[in-house]
Amino acid sequence: MLTVLRAVDRWVLRLSLGTAMALLALMSVITFWQVLTRFVLERPSTWSEVTARSLMIWMVYLGLVACLRAGSLISVDLLIARVPPASRKFLAIAIAGVTLGVLGVMVWYGWAMTERTARQTIAGVSDPFFGQKISIGFIYAAIPVGAALSIVATLARLAEELTGHLVHRQGPATHDV
Repeated sequence: MLTVLRAVDRWVLRLSLGTAMALLALMSVITFWQVLTRFVLERPSTWSEVTARSLMIWMVYLGLVACLRAGSLISVDLLIARVPPASRKFLAIAIAGVTLGVLGVMVWYGWAMTERTARQTIAGVSDPFFGQKISIGFIYAAIPVGAALSIVATLARLAEELTGHLVHRQGPATHDV
């Protein structure tokens, strides 16, 4: 079971980080285009600002996966440092439980928000291939998707903490990708 979890976790981490990096690059190009059209050409682009913002939202929620996996979110380590080693496993389970609870709420309500906004469209933005309006629900979908992928990362990190296979590293989460 742990082997399957590790394989799924590795795939999820690669997918989320690769996509987040591609979105960052695309967002940078689109933001440059926005600045160019607004301040140089003095004819602001109607689609670039909202598109860059939407890409940033997706990038943040996909980046959350790597942050949770690496344990690099802000935390208060005072309690962990003060409890005996035997109690640290219990504390790790409690922290993971709270994290999983929050992520579960994000999946549940994120999905509800996505459904609620699915019929609304983004003003001034159309699909470049087919000319269709883009749903606001697509932006909100970043919440349940990012949270669901983060659940996998949280479970994998907890499994490694409980089995003693967790390697504490300094540096980016991509080290093991």
